[in-house]
Amino acid sequence: MKGLELARRYNSDIVLPAFMEKAAGIIDSMTFGLAGPGSECYGFDDEISRDHDWGPRVCIWIPENLYERQSGELQKIYNGLKDTYSGFNPVERLDTRVRRDGVISVERFYRNFLGSDRPPETLRDWLLIPEEALSLCSNGAVFREGSGDFMVMRKVLLSYFPRDIRLKKIASRCKAAGQHGQYNLQRAYQRKDSLAVQFHKTGFAQEITSLVYLLSRIYRPYGKWIFRGLDNLGILGSSVKKHLSDMTVINNEKELRSIVEICVKAIAEELVRQNLSSLSDSFLYDYGLEIEMSIEDKFLRDKLDSIG
Repeated sequence: MKGLELARRYNSDIVLPAFMEKAAGIIDSMTFGLAGPGSECYGFDDEISRDHDWGPRVCIWIPENLYERQSGELQKIYNGLKDTYSGFNPVERLDTRVRRDGVISVERFYRNFLGSDRPPETLRDWLLIPEEALSLCSNGAVFREGSGDFMVMRKVLLSYFPRDIRLKKIASRCKAAGQHGQYNLQRAYQRKDSLAVQFHKTGFAQEITSLVYLLSRIYRPYGKWIFRGLDNLGILGSSVKKHLSDMTVINNEKELRSIVEICVKAIAEELVRQNLSSLSDSFLYDYGLEIEMSIEDKFLRDKLDSIG
């Protein structure tokens, strides 16, 4: 059983009934679900995942003012619940200082990852938030909605980047992918610089993968799940993942260049399909330049490519 489904059943059978009995007066202020760090929050968990922070667990998000008054009492209810469920052992927590489940302040949850407990309002607000943090705060699932505190922020995040931010990120990634895969990789081969070859292979893979997420309107997850997540991004994601996987074991310059161009062609066709470009060029850098010109905000349009 996947961890997210385990959490859903554990909440329905054990957690929610206990809180409805022992905290009935404030149950509508509590949001039950599972999100944040953890492979199961992405649906990527496997046997290896179960050595720590995996098992019957649920997040219970409550407003900060309620957390200050009653978090101790509510956490006691949670700690007193049956911690074995459906044949699975209790959660082995790797770092007890990090609250990954149980009673969590809504405001502290968002501040911990995003630096703020308020929804981003301006383009600058969005620029300051790492994409991986947005992914952590919008993954998983909500099993029972409580007061609007938690869901207001979540719904804003799930609406994805504002148009200009998305376009700037796409443009930046196009330019970086073109530089890594279509320009510098060839030069590294010509110089017989094996370390540079590996560097630009990796850089191209990262930038192309980031583009697939942006074109799919899904926040890119943190490091170890970036490539695993391509499986969930349709034909484009699965195709790009296959070719990038082939790339890792190829060191022949001609074969490698062919794989690069296959990936570039797939991205270019999707850019055209989404009406983000009208080019038929083979150099991805040029797509980035064109897309930047469609950004309405002048500051963002002219900003150098330092956007992750």
